[in-house]
Amino acid sequence: MANSLAKKGHKVWIITHKIENENYENFHENITINFTSSIRYEGGLPPTINENMKFICSAFFQGLKLIKHEKIDLIHSNNFSPAFAASLISSFTKCPHITAVWDVFSLCGKDFWLKWSEQKNVSRFHAFLGRRFEKMILSLKHDAIHTISDASKEDLLRFGAKRPIYIIPPAIETGKINSNKLNPLQFIYVGRLVFYKNIDTIIHAISIVKNQFADVKLIIIGGGPQKQELIELSRKLDLKNNVEFRGFVSEEEKNSMLSSSMAMLFPSLCEGFGLVILESFMFEKPVLVADNRPLSDIVKNNVDGYVIEAKDQKKWAEKIIHIIQNPGDTKKMGCVGKQKFLDCYSLDNMITNIESMYKSIIVHD
Repeated sequence: MANSLAKKGHKVWIITHKIENENYENFHENITINFTSSIRYEGGLPPTINENMKFICSAFFQGLKLIKHEKIDLIHSNNFSPAFAASLISSFTKCPHITAVWDVFSLCGKDFWLKWSEQKNVSRFHAFLGRRFEKMILSLKHDAIHTISDASKEDLLRFGAKRPIYIIPPAIETGKINSNKLNPLQFIYVGRLVFYKNIDTIIHAISIVKNQFADVKLIIIGGGPQKQELIELSRKLDLKNNVEFRGFVSEEEKNSMLSSSMAMLFPSLCEGFGLVILESFMFEKPVLVADNRPLSDIVKNNVDGYVIEAKDQKKWAEKIIHIIQNPGDTKKMGCVGKQKFLDCYSLDNMITNIESMYKSIIVHD
């Protein structure tokens, strides 16, 4: 998003953690990055409370300095700690602030935070703060909320949001499409290994599919607190040769494995959107999703993928088998998904909508 805005002539300042092993060299000349501190983050767990506090303090003082010396029209923050720092900066400087809230985890079941705290290497205190912090974010100083789906907006309103809420679906750049050899028995999951992603359901489904197709394969990309539990489940179900945990991989490796797979499996119980759906569509792959909004809004059942009852292992297995047995239909579904990606989720449309949101807030302010 920053690169796209910069290419259109906007000057963008970014305040962020410096993530170890992340490349920060390919940004546009109109972008200036200010680092708060260096951390190792691999997507599985959020930064620690100590890291969050350090970030808030550093981001606050860097933001004040930036606004004093540069012409800053508005602040656009991510949720949680960045939103907290941005609201403080906005309060002190009167610079308008838009906060991005993509998910409301507290509405993903009454025991969401309890289950979160029961995961390996998760701080119970962190989980205790979860719902309270989500509520607090909505009471902090901001002029608007940026979210990414109708379902997320509805959740925000249920959770007490009052400010203007702009729905701008995300987009991804159209990358180079690898033409790897297709494995007719291979499927892929990409995402964090956390309980609400419901990965155990598709592992059980693969166990059922194995009875008919002994060489079926599920590649799991990503990491998180549930990884060891899922590895043990795979061993228990005798899926050592059928479920492969790749951990964190490069963009090139991910794209290569996606290109050689028949479809993406995305059984998540709680999402604000699901960018991996767009990545799959870009590679002309149908997506199997759980029957939860907004996933069931993005994927049209029997057209560009399948919408399946979240916990029904047999139904997931049936659809996986159907894809294996009907490669022609699967290819057609992938082509429909690719066209949807091009028509509805272009980067140009997203940036145009972001600019319109910014202008409306600046004029109103």
